[in-house]
Amino acid sequence: MAKTKGNTINLAIVGCGGMAGAHLNGYEELARKGETRFRIVAAVDDAKERAEAFATRLQSNLGWEVATFKSVEQLLNSGIAVDGADICSPHGLHHVLGCQLLDGGVNVLCEKPIGITVKASKKIAATAKKRGLVAATAEQCRRAIGQRTIHWAFHEGDLLGTPKMWWAVKAGWSDPAHVGGWHWRVDRKLGGCGMVMDSGAHWVDTMRYWFGEIDSVYARVEQIHERRLKKGDKEVKSAQEDFWTAIFNFKSGLIGTWSWTISAPGKGFTQLTMSGTRGSIVDSDIFHPAAFQANGECQLVDGTTYDMPKLQSMFLDSLSSRRRDALFPYGITGGVTLELWDFIDALSKGRPVEIDVQEGLRSKAVSEAIYESAKAGQVVKVADVLSGKVNAWQRDVDRMWKL
Repeated sequence: MAKTKGNTINLAIVGCGGMAGAHLNGYEELARKGETRFRIVAAVDDAKERAEAFATRLQSNLGWEVATFKSVEQLLNSGIAVDGADICSPHGLHHVLGCQLLDGGVNVLCEKPIGITVKASKKIAATAKKRGLVAATAEQCRRAIGQRTIHWAFHEGDLLGTPKMWWAVKAGWSDPAHVGGWHWRVDRKLGGCGMVMDSGAHWVDTMRYWFGEIDSVYARVEQIHERRLKKGDKEVKSAQEDFWTAIFNFKSGLIGTWSWTISAPGKGFTQLTMSGTRGSIVDSDIFHPAAFQANGECQLVDGTTYDMPKLQSMFLDSLSSRRRDALFPYGITGGVTLELWDFIDALSKGRPVEIDVQEGLRSKAVSEAIYESAKAGQVVKVADVLSGKVNAWQRDVDRMWKL
């Protein structure tokens, strides 16, 4: 449990590139909405100019003085009081920075995936437990109004009956002859691998939120086309997959099928269908379904149809004012801002966060089960991946990080 109940929460942003920009937008939105329980007091990045750019922006927009550092070690030795840290680093550093901060007495909110492997995720969980601090997973999608609406339609709203099956399929083309610039995501020991556990982490968390826990996975994962990138004056091979298909057997008996590729020339397509005993919802995004109020549709077995705005309106009308304020404080419906608010509110009140490290770990195990199944060529139990009994695919990454 957090130690900062009743106090203003002093935050540090750790990693100031990429997704950190969206987090910064979220913090500024919270401040504009009148959320006064937090301040960003520090920005950390090994490219200090990025941290300084964040500090300059916060000074200009909100009038906050923000100290900048090149490392977490410098931050912890600075004497600045920090209650929570928002980690937006490359995946491979999540457990390194997370544990360093937790050991320094700082609660953490860590971008997805919570760790680069199951072992890395468990190390964060163990350190948080040992220190009695909060470790939260920064998972945005389930918090958005679209995700909340679909959960309601299948459960509290009882529109669609018992969930039975879903299909998530996307096929498109990215020319393998194109040689782009190297980035950390294409290195498996820094990024973990491809979309199965990158943007795919959103869908794994979403499917678990909507439909419960997964018993087993059977998958095939491929790199159909070799893809190369420039790193300095050399070309290096990307480790990321460009195709997968997976079947999920849920503990409830529900069946899910998830397929994705960027190696299908010609006209691409996307299809997401979620079916219950009384109807289905169709949407057009397999990573962030309905998260940004997509143009999905609900159709019941009697022919009644609802577009997503109507379904969202029905959901909101079903909420008490107290429940609406808890889910969408200040009327905010964007997932990134809501995940930041949840962390701040949890630290302020001394309550649990909605998506803690254990939730992130369970989702991580599902993503890794896809890779592990592909490597083994057989069905893999998610519990065996979570326990570490099955880890052949992750083993070399764990070895590199000395896990």
